[in-house]
Amino acid sequence: MLIEQTVKDYLDSVFDNTGIRVYPEIPKNPPEKFVVFKLIDRGRENMINEVTFEFFSYGNNTLEAAEVDESLRNAMDNIVTINDISCHYGGGNNSPDTTLKRYRYRSYYNLYY
Repeated sequence: MLIEQTVKDYLDSVFDNTGIRVYPEIPKNPPEKFVVFKLIDRGRENMINEVTFEFFSYGNNTLEAAEVDESLRNAMDNIVTINDISCHYGGGNNSPDTTLKRYRYRSYYNLYY
C-alpha cells in the first residue's frame, strides 16, 4: 500500500463536491481553497507501519483557512473507514504561508497501517 496515494485518493473522494482540492505539493496555479500534504516521518514496529503527515489548509482569509482545516480534520478522523488504517491527530495551528502570502492552517496526523 502506497500510503501517500491512499490518503490523496481518500481525501479527493471526500472533498469531491466541496471545491477543496488536495495536492502532494503546491500547484503552480493554486485554487482558492486547497490542502497540501507531505510525509514527514516514517517508522515500523512489529510489522505495523507508522507515518506522520503534515497537512496545510489554504484559504483566502483566516476564517476560510480554518474552515478548510476543520473539513480536513473531519475527513481524517474518518479515514479509519479504510480497512487496516487507524489515525491519531497530533495537533496543529494557524500557520500563515509567508512565501505564497496566503492564509494557512497546519495539522499533523499519525497513521498506522
